[in-house]
Amino acid sequence: MNTETIWAIAGVAMIIADLLFGTFFILFTGAAALITALLIWTGILPQDPTWHWVSFAVLSTLGLLLFRKKLSSLFGKDGKETYDDHKGQIVFVKDTILAHSRGKVMYKGTEWYAKSENAVEIPAGTEVVITATEGITLIVKSV
Repeated sequence: MNTETIWAIAGVAMIIADLLFGTFFILFTGAAALITALLIWTGILPQDPTWHWVSFAVLSTLGLLLFRKKLSSLFGKDGKETYDDHKGQIVFVKDTILAHSRGKVMYKGTEWYAKSENAVEIPAGTEVVITATEGITLIVKSV
């Protein structure tokens, strides 16, 4: 099997993977692999594998930098989605939450990091309500 065929197969596989996962990250690496295959096939790139990898890296990076944000916002995946399933749940503070730091709460049988919504200290044992999330940290306030 020749080099350009391998690059083309890898590109198609990555594009199919992106269709399954919907990340718009693998899509650009797949497109870069397909373009690299085309550049090898047309003779624009020499048969030296170093140039193949350089082409792939540059094309992937350019695609991500130039088009990912536009494509993501076009399909409603602009990173501003919020996860609100925790919101409103009552939990107990396990380790004191300091005013400008994280503590821990017990939620669904597991310890979670938590921060005070109002930047006030919340002592261990206090009942709090989850008001939001920031990544894997719960934002809480006293009930």
